[in-house]
Formats: sequence, C-alpha cells, structure tokens
Amino acid sequence: MVIPERELSYRTALRLIVPVLYLCLIFDVFAGFFLGTNFEKFVENYPYLLIVLPGLMGLRGNVFGSMASRLSTAFYLGSSEANFKDRYVFSNFFFSVWLATIPASILLLLAFFKYRDLDSMIAATEIAISSSVISAIFLSLSTALVVILAFRRAIDPDSISGPFITSVADLITIPSLVLLIFLFEIKIGWILALILTLVLAISIIISLTEKKNWKIYKESVAIVCSLALIQSITGNILDEFSEIIYLSLFVSFAYPSILGQLGNYGCIVVARTSTKLHLGEIEGFDLKKAMEDIKYLLFTAPFVYPFISVIPFVMAYVYFGTIPFNAFALAIFFFSFISMVFLVLLLSFYLSVLLHKLRIDPDNGGIPLVTTIADVLGTIYAVGIALLFVTF
Repeated sequence: MVIPERELSYRTALRLIVPVLYLCLIFDVFAGFFLGTNFEKFVENYPYLLIVLPGLMGLRGNVFGSMASRLSTAFYLGSSEANFKDRYVFSNFFFSVWLATIPASILLLLAFFKYRDLDSMIAATEIAISSSVISAIFLSLSTALVVILAFRRAIDPDSISGPFITSVADLITIPSLVLLIFLFEIKIGWILALILTLVLAISIIISLTEKKNWKIYKESVAIVCSLALIQSITGNILDEFSEIIYLSLFVSFAYPSILGQLGNYGCIVVARTSTKLHLGEIEGFDLKKAMEDIKYLLFTAPFVYPFISVIPFVMAYVYFGTIPFNAFALAIFFFSFISMVFLVLLLSFYLSVLLHKLRIDPDNGGIPLVTTIADVLGTIYAVGIALLFVTF
C-alpha cells in the first residue's frame, strides 16, 4: 500500500485542503440555513436546545474528529489495517456512537439548573438524545469510510478527515434537531426514541468487550465530560446574546460556518501534529516546525471567508428581505477572521504538544480540546460581529 504524502506546500494547500474546506463550508451553509430559518423557534420554544446546540455541534465533531485521528495514526503506525473488518476500526465505530451521547446529557442537566422547567427538560432530552444517536451512527460510519478510503488512495487523512467530519456533524445536528422537534410535536417521536435507546445499549455492550481499548475509552470519556462543562459556557453565551444575533439577521446563518471553520483548522493542525509526535518527527514546542504547517493553512483563510460572510448575507437577505450592512464592519470582519484563524492554528499546535508531554494522546484529547476552545472563541467572536453590524 502506498503511504500518503504528508508534506504541505502552497500548491497542496490549494489542491487538497481548500476543496475539502469548500465541501465542509457547503455543509456549514446548509446548517446555517436551517439554524437561521428556525432561530426564532429555538429562542421562543426550545431555549434548552439553544443552550446545548453549540455543544452538540462541537462535541460531536470532537468525538468523530478524534476517532478519525486515532484511526489515521493506527494506520500510519501499522498497528491496524485500513479495513472495515479490522477489530480496532470495528470497536471504535461502536464506542464513538455512545460517547457522542454523553455531552448532550451533561449539557441538558446544566441547562435544567438555569431554567428549572421539568416539562421542557423532558421534551428537550428526548429530542437531543434521539438526535445524538441518529447523528452518531451516521458520523461513525462516515468517519471510518473517509479515513480508510483516503489512506487506501494515498491521501493524507490527517489533512482532510477532521474538517470533513466536523462539518458533517454541523450539517446533521441542526436538521436532525428540527426533524425530531417535528416528530415529537406530532406525538410519534417516542417510537423512534425507544428504538434508538436499544441501539445505544447494543453499542455500549459491543465496544466494552474490547478490553485492550479501555485506556482509550477512559481518556476519551473523561475529556468529553470535561469539555461538555466548557461547552456549557458557549451555550449560555449563545442564549444570553441570542436577541443580538437575531437582530443582526445574517449571523444566525453564519454561526455554523464560523464555528465549523475555526474548528476545522484546529483539527488539521492537531491531527498532523499528533502523527508527527507519534512518528518522532518533532519534539517539544518547536515553533519553527509549527509555522511550516501554519503558513500554508493560513494562506487558505481568504478563500474560506466568502462562505462565512457573503453567502450568509445573501441567504439572510433573501429570507428576511432586509439586512444591516456596513462596508467598514465588513472589512473588520475580514481581518478579524484571518486573525482568529491564526490564533486557533497556533493554539492547536501548542496544545497538542502539551498533551503529548502530559502523556495524554493528542488523538484522544487534542481535537476535542481545540475544537471546544474554538467553539467558545467562535461564539464570542460571532456575538462581537453581530454587535458590530447592529451598532454601526
């Protein structure tokens, strides 16, 4: 089997990474459409879901981005085969299904302490958990498929799988929530919830039979639980400033793209850095080594920008018929986005190396940690952009 080429350049960034980011952005734009057109419904009728929404998008991407990174590293090291029949691939599939439901449970519990409405809590729990299981099955299969096919075709999975999976997670999360809201409102969602509970139980039993993977399970569960607490900050920020975001009109459409792309850049750096650390190609906080990847990835940011600005503007204008607009605010939006990308890229490298030094595998902890931080920063950034356009 041919080993994928892993070195980045301006040419490979344009040829390989930009098309993947564009595909991811298409997913994020669709997610933004569903969020923007249903944002008022979330705010007025399902505030619980609004609080957990960033965590559902981010931590699902984290779980399956980590799965992709683990599989990629195992394939490069030769400890597993790029094959669906491989036991490591098989056990990771089922483990990731039930791991993805943990953040929703934690975030819903935290949301209950804020609103203390039991009826709304029960409805939100049924919707969020059902949505989590449906999404997790699809994402687990997609993750294994993307990493295996990329590796077999000599394409570096570290450069494409993280962004692809996290963006698919964004795409699935919001439409699945909207669909489940509809099903539960017409009183037939409980049947699906019962079936999915059985699927969840089976996935737990199957994955736990692989005792040699228990270290991975323990690390991943501990990390995801901790990051769910951090994601509660993101949800509360979104909830508190939801009116400002709604008044800006376009930011509710752009929100998934902003969070998705910042997380995507972080995923690429973590996955690439993790593989280099495992292969002994880098040691310590070598900024020179980091800049080799960062400069090529930052080069792609201007190509990404129209998808988080122009397209959401157009979608919001078509849907609402009017939208606040200011050329000066738009210019600030551009330069601040490039700065945010650079910050996330740099942060991702240093956090990956730090985790490695702490004997925590970056494949398990790096992507969840970085994308969670990117979600918090991205939500604060989105609120700032909304304020900018509402104020000017």
